[in-house]
Amino acid sequence: MLRSLMTVSGFTLISRILGFLRDVILMATFGVSMTTDAFFAAFRFPNMFRRIFGEGAFNSAFIPLFGRKLEEEGRPEAMYFARNAFSTLLMVLGIGSIFAIIGMEFLMMAVVPGFRPKFERDLAVIGKTHASYTVEIDTEGARGIYVQLDGNSGEIRGQWAERIKISDPVLIRKNAETGKDEELALLSEEVTVEGLTVTGDGGAYLDGTGLVRILLPRKHKYHTFQAVVDVRDLKANADVYPADLRFYRNDPGTFALTVRLSRIMFCYLLFMALSAHLSGVLNTFKSFAMPAAAPILLNISLLGALGWIWSTGKVEGEILAWAVAVAGFLQFAALWLTCLLKKVPILPMRPRLTANMKRLFLLMGPGVLAAGIQQINLLVGGIIASFQEGGISFIYASERVYQLPLGMIGISLGVVLLPEVTRQLRGGDPEGAANSILKGMEWGLLLTIPAAVAMMVIPVPLISAMFERGEFTAHDSVQTGYALAGFALGLPGYVLIKVLQPGYFARENTKGPMLMAGVTVLVNVVVSLILFLLLRPYGFGHVGIAVATSIAAWVNVFLLWRGLRGFVRMHRRGRKQVARMVLASVLMGVALWFGWVGMQEYFLQGPWQKVGVLVLLVGLGASLYGWLVLKLKVTTIAELKEGFGR
Repeated sequence: MLRSLMTVSGFTLISRILGFLRDVILMATFGVSMTTDAFFAAFRFPNMFRRIFGEGAFNSAFIPLFGRKLEEEGRPEAMYFARNAFSTLLMVLGIGSIFAIIGMEFLMMAVVPGFRPKFERDLAVIGKTHASYTVEIDTEGARGIYVQLDGNSGEIRGQWAERIKISDPVLIRKNAETGKDEELALLSEEVTVEGLTVTGDGGAYLDGTGLVRILLPRKHKYHTFQAVVDVRDLKANADVYPADLRFYRNDPGTFALTVRLSRIMFCYLLFMALSAHLSGVLNTFKSFAMPAAAPILLNISLLGALGWIWSTGKVEGEILAWAVAVAGFLQFAALWLTCLLKKVPILPMRPRLTANMKRLFLLMGPGVLAAGIQQINLLVGGIIASFQEGGISFIYASERVYQLPLGMIGISLGVVLLPEVTRQLRGGDPEGAANSILKGMEWGLLLTIPAAVAMMVIPVPLISAMFERGEFTAHDSVQTGYALAGFALGLPGYVLIKVLQPGYFARENTKGPMLMAGVTVLVNVVVSLILFLLLRPYGFGHVGIAVATSIAAWVNVFLLWRGLRGFVRMHRRGRKQVARMVLASVLMGVALWFGWVGMQEYFLQGPWQKVGVLVLLVGLGASLYGWLVLKLKVTTIAELKEGFGR
């Protein structure tokens, strides 16, 4: 098992390193901006399905059925089932993708509601008469308030701008000493205002551009923006043109750009589902290399797009979106050709709703929800984070760091364990299957507990050394680093979920994990909302989302472990090993902290010095942990050799 794990982990490591390089360049090029918020929000949806389908959720239903077919009825019947499943997926998801692309605007309303306007009026309804509105917008966690006058031409916007007066605009915050609300006149030195023409009576009119930016200072304490919007009468002989007035917490173009990028990238979902199916076929025949290597093509495609942006100077999110779409096709093509070369060709056929297909869909629905719980929780977090400007980008950047050990260890273990446990159960060896899961838990915790400790001890230095260059600032490093520490709390839990779920899926039980996943999502939503609202006034609402995701992961681990009682049991020796892993990781964390304190002054001398200090710290931590693991007898050299031999 360890040899297969290292094959998958090796290619996953290459993919994650390229992905990290991609994101470093991307953040340095775009920074935390409207474009990154839109791209990451748009990419999250197809990327979520890539992880759900490509990292085991679809195969949680397909591999046990395909393996049983292969074992009981032979290769021809198994391959017929595989081709039928492929063709059905192609038809269902192809039609679904067309409808999703058409209705993408409505879909994004649910995915990124925070990008929508907080106040909106159709001005044409007012006509030539006058109107007055009181606008009140929550500003906790916002970087600014934006006012947009949307018309078909500059002349129309100019006509309405002359009629619209913003009176008594104020920002409200609590006085630190008295605890009472105090108002700050908007047109003060503390706030930058663009796009308003000030009048002598304390009010202001929109200029001809039709866009007002009220930029708030970093770490501001304002919780509410208030203003009165007066629309004056129009001259009797003038024409009334259609226009809309909107107030936003984000840049007004963010939602439209998110919709546009999502439409371009959505075909990636179809290719990823088909690629996951092809990977399941190859994994069942113990071919792990290409399924693990295929995701590298996504990073190569995006790096090529970033190179094009750098050479042409066209800093556009659409270029990145097209790179994602192309990468989906390339991954599918590579896996399809590998199946052909391995003499297990998957050719399209007329889909037939056989008993096996009904069973596949019956298992797949709950399996997708159960195995994709982490992605569902991240989607929930993204929805909530859209109410804090920059929140999605901070969460995305921190995800890229903790996903490195998760992808190398947790996801790789899940990919290898499912066909292994399925074969053992089909061969009448339940004890061997249970031991495989226990061994997977041991390897997973051995590698992820120290990684989690390191991310909690020095999260900001990690992010700073990796991302802080170009448009990515020191403030962004702090915001992202705290989110990384929040996610790191749950890193061992994320891995254990991937290890424990094959114990259900191999026995064709997807309903149990689905119900547990439902409880986990509920916990995540409730805790995310509570922590987000508590921390948002301090500018760290997104950190609450990260912590909530970790709490939800451990709830899921607890439920999965209880459900496997009687099948998988950890004996006294295993519990002692886990305790020793924790002790070794804590000691490593203490040494890492003192190492950081001693090298801190060198860290501040430039970007290359930061990378050098980080490499030294990681080397120190890894070396010390390896020595402690052997000294505390968590594992031995002989056990490692035996694992590779098997």
